[in-house]
Amino acid sequence: KPSEIVSYYREGDDFTYEYDPILGPHTIDPGSLRTDYPHAGILNTTMFLKRYPTTATNRNRARARWTYYHFLGVDIENSASRTMDAVALADTNNPTMRNPACTVCHTVMDPVAGAFQDYGDEGLYKDQWGGMDSLAELYKRGPGTELNVKATSWQNREALSWQLSLAAGTQTLKVTNPNDFWDEAAQEGGAMYLDRLDVLDNQGRRVASVEFEDVDVPVAPWGDCGTPRRNTGTGSGDYLELWGGHRECALWIGFEVATAGNYTAEVIAWSNGHDERYGDDGYARLGVIANPYREGDTWYRDMRTSGFGAELAPTGSDSLQWLAQKIGADPRFADATVKFWWPAIMGSEVAEPPAEEGDADFEGQLLAASSQGAEVRRLAAGFRQGFNGGSRYNLRDLLVEMVLSNWFRADALSISDPVREVALRHAGAPRLLTPEELARKTVSLTGFQWGRFTSAFCWGNCNAEPNSLTDDFLFLYGGIDSDGITERARDITAVMAGVAKRNAVRTSCPVVMRDFYLVPEEERRMFGGIDRSTRPDLNFGSSFEIEAGSQAERETLSLEGSLNEGSHTVRLSFLNDYSDGTSTTDRNVHLDRLDVRDAAGRVVVSYELETVESEGEGKSPNGDNFALWWERSLDVPINVPTAGRYEIEVVAWADQAGDELARLDVGVLDATNSGSGAEAIRAKLVELYDKLLGVEVTPHSRDVDAAFRLFTEVMERGRSSDYVYQWWLCGWHSDKYFLEGIMDDATSEVLDESEVRYEFDWPRVYSFLESIDFSDAHYTARAWVVVLSYLLMDYRYLYL
Repeated sequence: KPSEIVSYYREGDDFTYEYDPILGPHTIDPGSLRTDYPHAGILNTTMFLKRYPTTATNRNRARARWTYYHFLGVDIENSASRTMDAVALADTNNPTMRNPACTVCHTVMDPVAGAFQDYGDEGLYKDQWGGMDSLAELYKRGPGTELNVKATSWQNREALSWQLSLAAGTQTLKVTNPNDFWDEAAQEGGAMYLDRLDVLDNQGRRVASVEFEDVDVPVAPWGDCGTPRRNTGTGSGDYLELWGGHRECALWIGFEVATAGNYTAEVIAWSNGHDERYGDDGYARLGVIANPYREGDTWYRDMRTSGFGAELAPTGSDSLQWLAQKIGADPRFADATVKFWWPAIMGSEVAEPPAEEGDADFEGQLLAASSQGAEVRRLAAGFRQGFNGGSRYNLRDLLVEMVLSNWFRADALSISDPVREVALRHAGAPRLLTPEELARKTVSLTGFQWGRFTSAFCWGNCNAEPNSLTDDFLFLYGGIDSDGITERARDITAVMAGVAKRNAVRTSCPVVMRDFYLVPEEERRMFGGIDRSTRPDLNFGSSFEIEAGSQAERETLSLEGSLNEGSHTVRLSFLNDYSDGTSTTDRNVHLDRLDVRDAAGRVVVSYELETVESEGEGKSPNGDNFALWWERSLDVPINVPTAGRYEIEVVAWADQAGDELARLDVGVLDATNSGSGAEAIRAKLVELYDKLLGVEVTPHSRDVDAAFRLFTEVMERGRSSDYVYQWWLCGWHSDKYFLEGIMDDATSEVLDESEVRYEFDWPRVYSFLESIDFSDAHYTARAWVVVLSYLLMDYRYLYL
């Protein structure tokens, strides 16, 4: 269910946690810094902020760039021409604020970057210690170069110098005493004495000078950080006594600089002496940095103020919420929303005008950009105003309108025009399905999921439903991880075609296995109304169980159907051969005689079947009958004098063995593949084209003809081979739900100290499957496996 974080605990001095070797770090006391989380829509979701992290130098500029791109349709990086001149770009004087080669983009981008000021590198709200800001520690705390102060009195005070690069205008230097100490037992601590600060240009001329006793003494939470000392008589002993190395005890010295350049800052100072409590070398240290940070700042002073366009973000409010409201009110937002969803719906980016008139297909590209631009504006206007009287800014209505547009629904181009062909080449939404979409589509239509856990490990998340397309082959099939790989493949490659083929093959065999062998007719997903006895060369036929166990008990099997005048072939097929390797437990079928009777009951054709010529192992004559020793067939030619209804009778018995009766299939063949069997197969193909590919075809359309030819070729090839259907090679066990509804508790969770996994109850499963008759005497099951694979590899299945 949807949920929302409404409050947030920032890290402060009273925030405590502990580390557990099993649980890891976990909070003991969140402290007192509770604050309401200022939701700003997508802009401050964890997903968006972590997808576009920031750094101490990037300072939210990537977030600003992608905010403009996704929500306003503005690509800042391509919004203006930029120089590549090395001299112009070799600028260290805050170029994003002053260099025209940089400000052309940063003037637009940096105020929006400032609106993200409260979100740190990984997207956490006010993530710095104390929970007051998200400014980089390097910017806030950097002491500059630290120098040892060796002088110990006013009389031998020394001048320490730092080299600085300063911009023109008001500048601020930060002076710190970074290694001050306080010894509680001795009730004494370090002390720094500061006399004067001078700023010198590169000619040694003094451009600024400050007496430290005139500087306001900084105040820490416990009180003043120092005391000014003055000699009102001569001034020779004036200085500032500074104690406390706390960050709030830093001194901020402001002054004006006429021109940008390199400067030297000199500080005249001394300390209270050498003391090992100062650190390893025993000296107090002094640091100077040109750092504009002030305690309580939430944004960088050397960047543009937070804002949007010409407006500044109001102080005292959440700037990102303010930015979200400004973006939503911007007229570009609606256009950008259409452009954002266009590739997801249409399968390609909105066409851009060609850059040069000499570009290939210039006129077609220009027409595409113009036409799609007009469609974007139409959709954006409806989004702003509400479609068909609906609510404004309703994304669902927009997506519906996009799907109903001609750019999505286009099917074919009726006029041969090379310019229009270029302009419309991406019309009709021929979008390649993502691995996730293809996996969901396949399991939804077929009920089978390739690679859905069987015995794979599921570390810590056994409720997940992984599959091979989205786990093992995600990247090979053009998927993304939203981290290092963020662009989905839009066109299929040879490698991707191989993955699609593998998915089709791994899916089709289990689907056929389940529908033809394991579930009743009413529960079939794909092949209802047809079974493995239905074949294209069959006019009519039926399968029989032979109860007779000897020649003396022989029985007559009969079926009835319509025959045209002339020659026909009756095929007698042994369906379920069985043997345990001994002569006493070998199941065989013995065929004695075949009679054909007309509607009046007269015998018009009669064959003693031992006289029928036949080739191949398992079809040898045996005395006064013909024995089928293997799962083979005997073809019997017949000739009827007139068209009409006929009854075909076969006298047979069997050597019974195993736990089932011998079965014989009797069928009248149709050499033209146009009889009732062929029509049933064609009707099923029409249904599969509609169900899998979403296209309407007729039983004798070009698509069905191609699939029908494939079916018959595979079936005939199987008849001439030694192929035997083997259920254990079908790959069905890659889906833990394959036997659901067929066999109770086929899978179970296996738990041990380090893992949870799913396994089949193999003894029970094996026993169950061994009891199923997986015979495929006519090779129709195998043919359907290949045809189903063929359809699952069709581009209309792989594309939206």
